[in-house]
Amino acid sequence: MPNVLYITIDSIRADRVGFVGESHDTTPFLDKLAHKGTTFEYAIASGIPTYYSFKSLLGGINSLSHNKGIGLPDTATSLPEVFQKEGYSTAGFNAKNPWLTQAYGYDRGFDTYQDFISTDDSRINIGQITSKLKRCAKRTVSFSETLTDRLGRLGRMTNAFFGSQPLTPAEPLTEAASKWLQTRSGEDPFFLWIHYMDPHYPWIPPVEFLSDDTDANISRFEIGRIWHTVAHEYKKENASVDDETIAQINQLYDAEIRRTDAAISRLVSTLKEQNEFADTLLAVVGDHGTELYDHGGFSHGPDTLYQEIIRVPLLFHGPGVEHETRELAALVDVPQTIVGSVNEIQKSPKSFEGIDLFETTRQGVSTEVVYDYDPALGENTDNELLQARMEPPWKLIRNQQLASLELYNLEDDPDEYEPVQGECEKRATLESELDSHRDFIHRRNRTVAEKKRIRRRIAELREAGKI
Repeated sequence: MPNVLYITIDSIRADRVGFVGESHDTTPFLDKLAHKGTTFEYAIASGIPTYYSFKSLLGGINSLSHNKGIGLPDTATSLPEVFQKEGYSTAGFNAKNPWLTQAYGYDRGFDTYQDFISTDDSRINIGQITSKLKRCAKRTVSFSETLTDRLGRLGRMTNAFFGSQPLTPAEPLTEAASKWLQTRSGEDPFFLWIHYMDPHYPWIPPVEFLSDDTDANISRFEIGRIWHTVAHEYKKENASVDDETIAQINQLYDAEIRRTDAAISRLVSTLKEQNEFADTLLAVVGDHGTELYDHGGFSHGPDTLYQEIIRVPLLFHGPGVEHETRELAALVDVPQTIVGSVNEIQKSPKSFEGIDLFETTRQGVSTEVVYDYDPALGENTDNELLQARMEPPWKLIRNQQLASLELYNLEDDPDEYEPVQGECEKRATLESELDSHRDFIHRRNRTVAEKKRIRRRIAELREAGKI
């Protein structure tokens, strides 16, 4: 049976990846793989951000399926559980994304799981300032917005100068996954999942990944200033950022993608050294993109569903994978496609809701989230849905909370600045598809809830000795 290397990348936009955007030099290694693999022009997130997207990427279900909550529902079979049941050695490495931890069920199915949150020793503890002291400092200056802002700026500039950051960078993450590959015991095939965070804000790339004409122009202190600027303007509808800073942000973002590409190259080198690569199915996909002032802000939702947020790269490479470019995929399809590519696995879990992209051609993708929901703060839990329907070149965005519709023809308006006005038959068609998708999710959730109720009742009867 083939090995599976499943690589997910946080906040990576399709238009900034070479094998999709074509004009970018950010992914030389992935571009080489793409020349021998299958890629998709439009790979669309079924939900954003991470806490919705990974219900699809590791759970094989739509973003609001089984329940509206975040995390992997216990009623869904996870992708690693499928391979663990088939006798695979399974391991998962998450670069400190707080939504992909054991608390949300994402360790299920992994023999080895590391999230770097409780065991991380890679960050430099600048001046031995503890979190308690930082909180104390914030409380001390909380009476003054100016002092609070200056404290935040100083802290971020200091951390950037020393290369300290809140997320685990690509290098130690790759080292941990490579070590697992080198030291795992037995001859069983493996399923390895690794989640890179480097394209996610804040962007603090090593100098070698900046392009030649910019590496002398952005100092470490300047990177810290940019970090603070984005933190200050994050999720504002009309952020106040000058053109030079926007250009620097784009340079830093591209550098972090180069960094991730180099890390993937090193990971694959480990496979080649072990003579495992030829027998490994490789899947590389983003969980969502991110806005870089495209529509006046910095965010990745769930408050907009423009292409910079929901369109990501998707690449398959390995045994039986042909070299071709296909048009459309939904991220909910990725687990089904991975399982379907392993001939020895006879059937996929009943809970999977996607299609096998090598067997079926997608005609459209529906994306839906709870508008402006923030689980970290517990805000907007009762908001209505924000939805999008993509049938290239057409796309409809429907915000039920704000009662708005935006229709775009992406051939005429790829940046989604000018919604199509007036009568258009396609608008009604796409809206009908969104209604159909919502009906499917509603029926699905009702069925799942009923099955849970029956199982719970049976357990109660058994405990009472009645059955």
